[in-house]
Amino acid sequence: MAIDPLSEPIDAGEHQEFAGIRIDLFQAGDARVKRLVYQAGGRWSEHVKPHVDTELCEHAHVGFLVRGRLAGEYPDGCTFDFVAPTGVHIDPGHDSWVPGDQPAVLIEFDFGPDTIARLGIPASHQH
Repeated sequence: MAIDPLSEPIDAGEHQEFAGIRIDLFQAGDARVKRLVYQAGGRWSEHVKPHVDTELCEHAHVGFLVRGRLAGEYPDGCTFDFVAPTGVHIDPGHDSWVPGDQPAVLIEFDFGPDTIARLGIPASHQH
């Protein structure tokens, strides 16, 4: 079986696994570059919510989906459905999931807790 550079472990950086999501994180000045590998069938409200104190994912996600599919919904009923390869911008306050049988691999850029302010992203989904 061939090695898959998009989802195989990366030697450098910080490695985390949280609620079935594999995370590789690298500092780049004040910013962070993250590779997130979301497992097929994973859903934020089922797998992550039990480990956090929020009803919805309150992180903003900005990056590039390099593999798979990432879908989700905001409380107002608006939905998103990204299919790789594509750019991704997801406002805070969402549920999300990985449809299909392939993991989703997202390369994400953020500033930790300052992401929303530093990137000028709304604090919640707007039309």
